Amino acid sequence: MSFISIAAASFTRPADTTAYASGDLVANSTTAGSVIPMTFVIRPENRGSMIRRARIKKSGTAVTSASFRLHIYETVGITCANGDNGAWSTNNVANYVGSIDITLDKAFTDGAQGVGAPSSGSELNYDIGSCFGLLEARAGYTPASAEVFTVELEMVRS
Repeated sequence: MSFISIAAASFTRPADTTAYASGDLVANSTTAGSVIPMTFVIRPENRGSMIRRARIKKSGTAVTSASFRLHIYETVGITCANGDNGAWSTNNVANYVGSIDITLDKAFTDGAQGVGAPSSGSELNYDIGSCFGLLEARAGYTPASAEVFTVELEMVRS
């Protein structure tokens, strides 16, 4: 029997409104050594999962150029060469799983959201307990100060 479950993680970006360029890291800290990747608990018990899509919700209401790429890794040992608003550059190629592009195209009075699917065009298969993610801006996006990002992974679990 299969069922759909959601794994979610959130972070608050720095309290500034400095615009991102395409390719910049969107993270919790401007200091590279203090960037903490998001942690998604995929399966607490021994079951495989397929990530079918991802959703980003943010506290800011602007959707102009709100296009992001979620990078997914199998292990937490990710070192970022830069902090928030620096070029996305990490180590850990051996544990890089893939990415999902997400455009936030729905504005609400209390935030915005968008949905994307894996870039490979197919579902991402996981047989791990957790995975870890970092966001990359894919356009010249101007954030709200101390904007909160929540990323949800929608999975089919067996």
